[in-house]
Amino acid sequence: MNIARSNRSAICSQCSIIGLVIFCLTVLAEPALAQRQWGLSDSTSYAVGGDTVLIASRKKLYRALPNDTMIIRDFTDVADTNLYIRDVDHWSANDWYVLVGSRYIGYSTTLYRTQDAGSTWFEDVSYLPVVDQSSLNQMTIKEDGIAYLFNGYYDSAVLRSFDGGVTWEPWFQSLIAHYYGLLRCGNTAFVIGMEGDGFPPSMWQVPDSLWGMQGLTNYYSGCHNGGIEGCYYVIPWSAPYAQVVAEFQALAVQLCATLGTDMAMYLDSSVRLSPNPASEFFTLEGLSVNDIITVTAATGQVMRVPRNDTMLDVRGLAPGVYLVNVLRGSVKMRVRFFCH
Repeated sequence: MNIARSNRSAICSQCSIIGLVIFCLTVLAEPALAQRQWGLSDSTSYAVGGDTVLIASRKKLYRALPNDTMIIRDFTDVADTNLYIRDVDHWSANDWYVLVGSRYIGYSTTLYRTQDAGSTWFEDVSYLPVVDQSSLNQMTIKEDGIAYLFNGYYDSAVLRSFDGGVTWEPWFQSLIAHYYGLLRCGNTAFVIGMEGDGFPPSMWQVPDSLWGMQGLTNYYSGCHNGGIEGCYYVIPWSAPYAQVVAEFQALAVQLCATLGTDMAMYLDSSVRLSPNPASEFFTLEGLSVNDIITVTAATGQVMRVPRNDTMLDVRGLAPGVYLVNVLRGSVKMRVRFFCH
């Protein structure tokens, strides 16, 4: 397999395949970007925190502890022969999502959620008010606390949640697209699309103009035409999903390294915030004595936030997305946090 960019020599040729039964990692060790496909990846594992590892078979979800493996939920009762577990994501060691869907793209799907480590489940319909028709391809929760839903085939859309999956907002949609994932790289990202009727799997970098958009924005990447500058492709088009993601993952790591230190300020940060999101206080972990800290809004405006040692008082901030900027000598780090 090859990844090619139009009008340029291939940046990554015959990139290594991570494996069909292990979900590929997103850029620089972010949480797993799940890609399951009917007939492949029959058993896939997810580390969700602490000593808990979830194992998803075709229709059953297991919890693997150091000395025991137990079934948590059998989705056979809600899945006919054409439905299976397509994706598993998590906010915490106890708060998980399972996406059950058809082997056929464009068909209906159901998103299940548990907030008590599988003791009880409910159908999560929080995203339905902002979609015309539900056919979820994938869900991704990133380390910066933003969750993404990839919905629809041919007229495909990306949704975002800034509040832990309570509410969702439409971000952008494109005709002739089949969006399936997002690979973060600092304060930019790459969007992955899968094969469709007459168009190839592709990847492209999110333009700056899209990040600040609110509400549904029509954005036509044009990658479906093939041979488009700024678009990256996997050959052959019919490659399995897991292989497509592995190829694009390897390429994204290379591209991310070329974007410069400013673009990579979120990466490998030793500073962590908890809880995130929050409405009153954040605790900063990993600070050094001489670190210089500023808090800015997404617009770049410096915000006045009281600090007591490792505690930030954010009660005076309006709901939204903010950045903690840490200057440690000549090293810059940024961590996103969310007030609600």
